[in-house]
Amino acid sequence: MVQLNSEYIIIYILYMRNFCIYLIVFVLLFVGWTSQPIRAQVEVIADGRLQTILEKHVEYNSMAKTIKGFRIKVATFTGEGAKSKAFRLKEELLKLYPEQRSYVFFDEPNFNVKIGDYPTRLDAYATFLQIKEQVSTALIVQDYINSPIIDEYDLKSPEYFEQELENDTDTQQN
Repeated sequence: MVQLNSEYIIIYILYMRNFCIYLIVFVLLFVGWTSQPIRAQVEVIADGRLQTILEKHVEYNSMAKTIKGFRIKVATFTGEGAKSKAFRLKEELLKLYPEQRSYVFFDEPNFNVKIGDYPTRLDAYATFLQIKEQVSTALIVQDYINSPIIDEYDLKSPEYFEQELENDTDTQQN
């Protein structure tokens, strides 16, 4: 048997390592020089009604403005019959509080029943106290609410404020 000298083995390993490095560099350069960027064009063939639906969706989203606010979370239902229980409670809330909107949200696996659109926690507190007497699990939670509707009455300043302004202008003129 032929014994290999350790020097020959080390030289052979270094030679193979250099050969592999050169081979990898050569392949990468060759692939880089010969490859062309791929350009493709995709044509989407769709029903014209899809564009109409998309436009209506965009229009609806631009009209439906929400802000951060508070709602009263009345109850959460899970399991069999949870959906029907949630909608029954929503109808009861609409009868008890017709001036408030009530909502049912599905947050898997729960159906959450909430009521009201309150800009501040303080605004929600009076209704919360009334509901808390009937439903002990009620909570005030932060949520995205529908923007409050502002009418002309809300835009008018109070009479006492207008009187103060008149008094201030009178004293400045004197």
